[in-house]
Amino acid sequence: MNRSQDPQRRHVTLQDVASAAGVSPSTASKALNDRFDVSAATRERVLRAAAELGFNPNPMARGLAGGRSRTIGIITKDINGRFVSQIMRGAELAIGRSDSIVLLANCDRDAEREETIVRNLLSRRVDGLIVVDPEIAPREPIRGAGDTPVVYAFGWSSDPEDRSVVPDTEGGGRAAAEHLLGLGRSRIAIITGPGTSHAATRRATGARAALAAADLTPVAEVSGPWTEQWGWDAADALLRVGVRFDGVVAGDDRMARGSSSGCGPRGWPSPRAWR
Repeated sequence: MNRSQDPQRRHVTLQDVASAAGVSPSTASKALNDRFDVSAATRERVLRAAAELGFNPNPMARGLAGGRSRTIGIITKDINGRFVSQIMRGAELAIGRSDSIVLLANCDRDAEREETIVRNLLSRRVDGLIVVDPEIAPREPIRGAGDTPVVYAFGWSSDPEDRSVVPDTEGGGRAAAEHLLGLGRSRIAIITGPGTSHAATRRATGARAALAAADLTPVAEVSGPWTEQWGWDAADALLRVGVRFDGVVAGDDRMARGSSSGCGPRGWPSPRAWR
């Protein structure tokens, strides 16, 4: 039986590969890491020996030898955040394509725990950190990262020198209003999230800008919690006081569902009918 097929075999070391190929361990390492200072014939001999022995190089050791650990730390304040899991999944898929792995940590909105997590990840010599916040809002930058690159996602660092990747919330509000205008709607209400929310205020700003470009203003603008119930209550309340509207720019999909349902009981066209 080939050693690579023997489940009881001992761990194959770099020394084993070097001996089988008739080279020094340093030369075997260079060949396995595709270094330029190894001849093609030697590289082929080392690779053949490694394959025959079933050698699986230690990725951490290889990374450290090349100055990289091939690991990325992802830190979040709230792993149950509405968009956090999707962001982390996308990051993990992208990182996996580069032959690296992810170390995931949840600090559960505890600042001291976050500091501890950062220290632990840095002690493992991660190649970089991704900080995923559950809200689109500024946050204090990570301290003590030194030369380790840090990227902030969804939320952004209050330090303008840091790298942050955030949604274009104002552009989203503008696009939503432009879509309704393109459908021929002209009496548009804005039902959005809390006035203290950056995402809510910027989306409303974008929607108002699109309406202003068409010489229009919102027939109503109300804000409340990020819930489907608020969308329902807001639409129903506007109709009860006699505000007539033929389109709604909603703060998010939950409010859109709620406002659609809130229009129904009064016989008003729902957002589905507007299409």
